[in-house]
Amino acid sequence: MMKKVLALLLIGIVTAQVSAQNRRVTEGVDIQIKKSALESIEKFNVRNINGDLKVEGYDGDEILVTGTKTIRKRKGRLDQKIIDEIYLRQEVHEGTVYVFIQAPGVEVDFKDGKMRYSMNWNRNRWDDDYDEVDFEFDLEVKMPKKMMVEASTVNGGEVLVENMLGGVKAGNVNGGVFLKDVAGKTKAHTVNGDIEVYFAENPTEDCQFNTVNGSMEIFTPNNLSAVVTFESLHGDLYTDFEQVTRLKPQLNKEKDGKGYRYRIGKSTPIQIGNGGPKMEFETINGNAYIRKRK
Repeated sequence: MMKKVLALLLIGIVTAQVSAQNRRVTEGVDIQIKKSALESIEKFNVRNINGDLKVEGYDGDEILVTGTKTIRKRKGRLDQKIIDEIYLRQEVHEGTVYVFIQAPGVEVDFKDGKMRYSMNWNRNRWDDDYDEVDFEFDLEVKMPKKMMVEASTVNGGEVLVENMLGGVKAGNVNGGVFLKDVAGKTKAHTVNGDIEVYFAENPTEDCQFNTVNGSMEIFTPNNLSAVVTFESLHGDLYTDFEQVTRLKPQLNKEKDGKGYRYRIGKSTPIQIGNGGPKMEFETINGNAYIRKRK
């Protein structure tokens, strides 16, 4: 089931293949959001739950989403009700186009210009119709490269963003995040996975990179200028830049009742080149690397 919201112009073409005993269904996904629906849009937000997500920027003026949707039932038969209730949903809210997985147990709320999106993993346990049901979407997006993009998945896949110059926020939980030829404000985070970023140009805005279990590798042009902070319990920061200066610990001012308190930052910042925007790294188990892009 596909949904048309506000001025979104959406074309969906769905083909399905049903396996033996009706326990597995695979459908093709093909969505087009036309230029006329993007005239007042500043950002595109795409969220997957299970599966790969690839976003590629191009010189066109439409957003194209393609891929496959696979639903499996480990016991019993899949019926059409289950197939129809797991789909890609589209919404527009305060200058952002959202494309995300809608399924039983997915909770969505729009408030204060933001989307709250969560999966109630206990939802299927008390609904016999969804007992033993698994689903996966493998998605590819082509979109105007100067737009801001937010892209994320949770399980069973990786997030890959290429050629996006208007800023990137990319996330994962159990998998890696890979950004290639990106520019603008950049954030990348995961829990169990590596982060790898290739900047098309030196950052001009603050950037953040964090993982719990994984390494972080950042590749920039040879004339990088930035202030870098790094926090880790079991890891180190490495760089092949030679013009590196150790700075004084950061002193953070915080509101405390009727007054203020000052907290010294956990990490000692370093300056690469002449300084500039912040590059913040945080991990528990893993190293961070800032390298010259060859």
